[in-house]
Amino acid sequence: MKTRLYLLSVSLLASLPCLAADTFRVSSSVFKSGELVESPVMVVEADKMAYMTVGDDFRYELTVSPTQGETVEVQAAVEVGKSVINPTLTVFYDKEASVEIDQTKLMVLVSKLERK
Repeated sequence: MKTRLYLLSVSLLASLPCLAADTFRVSSSVFKSGELVESPVMVVEADKMAYMTVGDDFRYELTVSPTQGETVEVQAAVEVGKSVINPTLTVFYDKEASVEIDQTKLMVLVSKLERK
């Protein structure tokens, strides 16, 4: 019984940092030459890189870092075919922000998920 209680306590303590971290829902749209390429939606933990790949032609990486107030900084890397952009955006919660570099456009909407 003591062993089970010890294991339960250790597993609960190990999970506490995960519960304390801010988590965000990031909805994005990526356009190339005005055409929608992908619309990924990811749940991202603060200051941890998340990424996705679709086929051989699309890769998307991002890191969301909380700042003071109602904004976050989003660092992204978007690869569409042979075109790569690496923008950094300051985004207000629940307000869309966008950047266009050459013919690639990235639109981002960040919502902070509530802790339970």
